[in-house]
Amino acid sequence: MGLFDALSIGMRGLQASQTSIDVTGQNISNANTEGYSRKRVNQVAEVIGNDVLGQKGMGVEITDIQRIRDSFLDRQTWEQLGEKGYTAQLDTAYTRLESILKEPSDTGLSSQMNTFWASWQDLANNPGDLSAREAVKSSATTMIDTFHQVFKQIEDFGLSMNSPLDQEAKTVNDLTGQIYTLNEKIAGVETRPGEKANDSRDQRDLLIRKLAQLVDVQTVEDGNGRAIITSGGNLLVSPAAALKLETFGQATTLADGTKTSDLRLRIQGSNNTFEPRSGELKGIMDARSKVLTGYMTDLNALAGTIVNEVNAVHVTGYTLNKASGLYFFDPNKTRAGDLELSAAVKDSATNIAAAAGGKITDVSNFLPAGGIPASGTLLDLKATNANYRNLTQDSVKVTLADGTVLAEGAGKDYVVDYENGTINFVNYARYNPGDAVTVKVSYNTTGYSGDGNGQNALNMAAVRLKSTMIPDKDGNFTQSVSGFYSATIGKMGIEKNQNSAIKDTKDFLIGQMDSEQATISGVSLDEEMTNMIKYENSYKASARFISTISQMMDVLLALGQ
Repeated sequence: MGLFDALSIGMRGLQASQTSIDVTGQNISNANTEGYSRKRVNQVAEVIGNDVLGQKGMGVEITDIQRIRDSFLDRQTWEQLGEKGYTAQLDTAYTRLESILKEPSDTGLSSQMNTFWASWQDLANNPGDLSAREAVKSSATTMIDTFHQVFKQIEDFGLSMNSPLDQEAKTVNDLTGQIYTLNEKIAGVETRPGEKANDSRDQRDLLIRKLAQLVDVQTVEDGNGRAIITSGGNLLVSPAAALKLETFGQATTLADGTKTSDLRLRIQGSNNTFEPRSGELKGIMDARSKVLTGYMTDLNALAGTIVNEVNAVHVTGYTLNKASGLYFFDPNKTRAGDLELSAAVKDSATNIAAAAGGKITDVSNFLPAGGIPASGTLLDLKATNANYRNLTQDSVKVTLADGTVLAEGAGKDYVVDYENGTINFVNYARYNPGDAVTVKVSYNTTGYSGDGNGQNALNMAAVRLKSTMIPDKDGNFTQSVSGFYSATIGKMGIEKNQNSAIKDTKDFLIGQMDSEQATISGVSLDEEMTNMIKYENSYKASARFISTISQMMDVLLALGQ
């Protein structure tokens, strides 16, 4: 080996030591940098062939600067981050639901329903007391207002999710755009033989980690090191571009007829709906379309059942005015958001039917003898059937022989006295005495029992315990309205606890994986300082070696003079 070869060996040693010191300094500087992976200089012995000696050492050669990281562990972490983001959004929804429903509390819906049913029991004990009827009306109004408030707050909370959905979609677009830019930078570096874009890969992995908390991510690399990312079966980052998400409005009608409108996601510039499989975006969408919508549907079912069951009992009873067949709730408003008292009960608490009646019977049609009576003469329906004294309110319908349906009410065609069971025809310009008419009525099979009768109020109080909801396979109802609401609140608590348990598990797993990754890719300052000393001594030794060779060359040159 010549002295010039020895100088080359020394020079390679200096370069290797200098590069190792530089990389060690980079590691130390970025010990606290998020997403940074420690780097290691890989070295091999440089050799040349010799006919006599075989391979002969020519110093050291740096093969590459290696990025120390477990890519498989990264992918596992990204998956868990997506699940964590999903459960975190559901947890927010359940927490908000708890604050809206306020159960148990004195102002919650359960308490207001209990007060409503109890007021009927009080009325049954004091059926002739108008103040007891006012208490029923007041408790019903409070319960209705609570239904409205709870439903509206849930509905508004669902609508408020449109803003974070739109914002997070923009965040996804920003992240995928940055990933695409880094892809091009990495490909530009790594297309050159032996070069690695280690720091750019660190930055890209950190962006993918943030993206994974928003949507599910699946990644593969092309031959130039570009990360191709798909989510929910859709391409988000390709070698050619970063595709963007956009929101669009979509109207939805629930099974009970409730109409809602919310934002959905799609790939910008296409009609391809984007449905992530995990992450915060899916959490927002599912919290709104499944969790909130599910409880809104339950509230509507509860309100509708209360309306129908209360009305079914109420129409059979008698008011203080001896009227029967009146609704307590407006039968056309059966959803939690529009529940209302009937016009009659709104008008006066005397129209609350506390006294017992009987079964409401519909008469299809009958023809009163003699047809329309002479002007000034009443058509007495009791002459046809004595039970027609117990006509139910708004039930009398009169039709002429040619099929013309006459209008009931003052100033119209006829007026009905429901208490006495008579019809007064008042528009003889439209018909003549003796014209045949068909009359249809509904009547109560039991007459008015008096102001002191509270059996119907007692029947109403019992509605809360009657099985009227959740039919089994044979169509038999299995739950009362009170039991249904209690089960709904219990279900929410169970679902929230289960979701919280899953979220806590994901937090633990992510912590474990991050800790494991830190042992692999994290920077140990003690280790780096040790390396610094090692490379410094190596650098000094290489410098001393070069100095020695230089002195030897000086000696040889001096001998030649």
